[in-house]
Amino acid sequence: SPEIFLNIWGRSDAADKMRKKNLGVLGVFMMAALTLLVGCKREEGRYSLPTTVKETPLLEAQGVNLVGWDEKGRKSWELQANSGVQFTQRMSLSQVKLNLLENGRPASEGVAQRVTMDTRTSNLVLKGDVKFVSYVDGAELFTSELEWIASEKKLQTEEKVFLKRENLFIEGWGLVANPDLSQVEIKHNPTTRLIESKSSL
Repeated sequence: SPEIFLNIWGRSDAADKMRKKNLGVLGVFMMAALTLLVGCKREEGRYSLPTTVKETPLLEAQGVNLVGWDEKGRKSWELQANSGVQFTQRMSLSQVKLNLLENGRPASEGVAQRVTMDTRTSNLVLKGDVKFVSYVDGAELFTSELEWIASEKKLQTEEKVFLKRENLFIEGWGLVANPDLSQVEIKHNPTTRLIESKSSL
């Protein structure tokens, strides 16, 4: 209570000096506590200290084969990787080959150095020398990072892209495409060049 607080600090001059000293210590303590709270993050209705927790792999394997399915029970993609590591909500894969299917039929084939699969959504993030080739017309797509959105059945990226289709070479930033690359939207600064084929004399 306030009365107890006043009795602790007292009323004499000597006690007053002690009170100021203790208040200073208390002030430093409170500032440290406030700073600590600001540095904390709120989780599930309480404050907790931000910590860096290393994920523990649940499973490590060589020669990984995975299959994704659409809402009608048809194959949406097939994936082969040299190795894979399974975590709680994701799988990390290395040296990957990915086949996309549309309506159960092969649409395109891609490769990437690394792929992360979200095990909750089946979304795939491909990174490192990503290349896709369409089974429809042989169109080739090159980029550094590409994401497969399972719910939308779309490929997308915000990175620089290069698309080669027959004698057309298109480059730009950002892309949305269907699995067989027959419909491609380059979002920013698309530039198209015509590649002239060498005709024999």
